[in-house]
Amino acid sequence: MKRGSVRRDLKIAFVHFAMSTLLVAALLALYMFGSNVRGSMDVYGWLFFVASCISHATCLLAVPLLLFYLPLVLLGRGKWGGVMMTLAVSLLAIALFVDMQVYALYKFHVNGFVINMFLGPASDEIFVFDKMLYLKEGSIFLLLIAACVGIALAARRWWAICSKTFVWCVVGLMLTCTAYAHVWHIYASFKQLPSTMKCTRLLPYYFPMTAYSLLNNMGVEQWEMLNGQWSMANGDDIVYPLHPMDVNDSIECPNIVLILIDSWNKRALTQECMPCTYSLAQSSQWFQNHRSCSNGTRGSVFGLMFGIPTYYWELFEPNHISPLLMDRMLELGYDIQAYTGATLTDPPFHRVIFHRIPDIRLDTNGDTPFDRDRQLAHDFIESLPQHAADGRPFFSFLFFDLAHSMSLSKEQNGPFKPAWDYADYTRLNNELDATPFFNLYRNCCHHVDGWIGEVVAAIKTAGLDENTVIIVSGDHAQEFNENKKNYWGHNGNFSVWQTGIPMILNYPGVTPQQYFHRTTHYDVVPTLMNGFLGVRNPSEDYSMGHLLTDTISRTWHFMGSERNYAFIMEGDTILEKMPDGAMEVTDAQLNPVNGYAINPQQFTEAIQRLNRFMKK
Repeated sequence: MKRGSVRRDLKIAFVHFAMSTLLVAALLALYMFGSNVRGSMDVYGWLFFVASCISHATCLLAVPLLLFYLPLVLLGRGKWGGVMMTLAVSLLAIALFVDMQVYALYKFHVNGFVINMFLGPASDEIFVFDKMLYLKEGSIFLLLIAACVGIALAARRWWAICSKTFVWCVVGLMLTCTAYAHVWHIYASFKQLPSTMKCTRLLPYYFPMTAYSLLNNMGVEQWEMLNGQWSMANGDDIVYPLHPMDVNDSIECPNIVLILIDSWNKRALTQECMPCTYSLAQSSQWFQNHRSCSNGTRGSVFGLMFGIPTYYWELFEPNHISPLLMDRMLELGYDIQAYTGATLTDPPFHRVIFHRIPDIRLDTNGDTPFDRDRQLAHDFIESLPQHAADGRPFFSFLFFDLAHSMSLSKEQNGPFKPAWDYADYTRLNNELDATPFFNLYRNCCHHVDGWIGEVVAAIKTAGLDENTVIIVSGDHAQEFNENKKNYWGHNGNFSVWQTGIPMILNYPGVTPQQYFHRTTHYDVVPTLMNGFLGVRNPSEDYSMGHLLTDTISRTWHFMGSERNYAFIMEGDTILEKMPDGAMEVTDAQLNPVNGYAINPQQFTEAIQRLNRFMKK
């Protein structure tokens, strides 16, 4: 094998790679056209989008280049390397074209759900396409393949242009675009620049960097207009609510106290462990089959406060869209306060949920989670006499963190024994007896229960119990290997042990009752808006939920985020889309379900419901 031949083939390979990258970047750029994001673009957004297209195309095509093209060239099989590269680029181009059409229809990219749907046994009965459509699609596929073949032939003819200057210019362009796209996204996502945030989701499986915590710790200001002084305007890509709000302002506004326990395992809600909360549940509407809308705090609290999935976070945040629940309470003159054991800045609820609330309290003083939770309860109780005196309705958000942190001193670690001294995650395995670990957790819940008891008692002492709605729930659950699949904590799966939490609703004149139909966090906003805040619109106008007491089916219950989400089906079957796009189907105990076929018609209807707040 001659050295000159290898050098020539290396130049051919690089030219082939560079021209193919340009083709793929052009295809990625086409996602913008026909989308509703174009109306929000500015110069900075366009620069980021173009750089992202080049960067993403470079990363995608670097895989076949390094995996087989260059190795084959070095082995003296440069022509075969070119054939393999052409095949890879052709398949990628066709996949992008198909994904472009799927995204236009469903507002997400090709994943295991779509593949299962098209390959399922009933797909030929539901997906019936005209022959002209097949002809049109086939013609475009052939044009894409022809373009890829043309690039391969051109590379073999024009390889001589691959001088050192050419290589450095191309590599420099690719590296510059990649560095710029990621660095700018770090800045733009932190500053919430709409054009950048909106176009990021257009590109399939493109995940540029963020650095919220780092910039926060460095003391960087997130935006100039802090304290809720942003203008309120829906973006060009959002319709929320679907129709103007029809309201009755001649109502007696109740106080609303929303209490959340971070990482609340429903096995802890017993008379032994949490006597105060258990007593409250017994005298309230107690929903025994309640599900969150994610297995993490960010998605669950967003879904609880907006009534729609965290799938919309990336659209609502740059558009500065406030929860309609908050907007309605502000219209009615509510005093809105937050008392949290953990900071409101991570996740950044202060700029998504509470951004219209001036001087919202971001954190609570205290050296430990125990101290902060105790202090937040004390601070809320101290505010009640003033609330009672001024007569203004108030909304208070109390978020206890101790059950999540599981951090207690030796003196505080009771009454349940034996209990671990701390959460030693290095000891966790599928054979472990979870009792001491769970006892540590129960001890944390026991302390939180005492503070909730003090809060409820203080509301009554202040004479506010006759006009106060109290909701007690969790953001998500906390698993202690109940399914015996070696899962602990949360953010690991979408089973009931990571997403099933208690839901207690108490209000003046409530008839105590236990409900066993499935309810979700999406139901809280409609229940408050319709039952207590004078909103007449159907819940479909502004929420994915229903009234908590409505026994309508919650099949196709959406959980998670755009990157990793699941639909909860009948019998708690879980259809999960993994971060890499694959689909996994399990039963309620996380056992694999083989041969599951998605009904395309039901899936399409579910996606249409999910996307109904996006402009067509």
